[in-house]
Amino acid sequence: MRDYKNESNHPNYSGEVLQLDLSSIRPCLSGPKRPHDKVLLSDMKKDFNTCLPNKNGFKGFEVSEKDLNKSGKITRNNKE
Repeated sequence: MRDYKNESNHPNYSGEVLQLDLSSIRPCLSGPKRPHDKVLLSDMKKDFNTCLPNKNGFKGFEVSEKDLNKSGKITRNNKE
């Protein structure tokens, strides 16, 4: 806990200025268990499709080749 009355606890800033090009920031997704395994949002579809047939486990769902192209309909609030 910081004691604001004690001047020796005040932060000491270096004065160094950091520059950040906001156009270089790219959105990504990661899970709560492994935040360092982030996937760029632009690569999410490709990454997910790559993971589907992989062995069950981390980044794998073991979906068989014949089931990869299956589709279904979803209904919510009486809307398809």
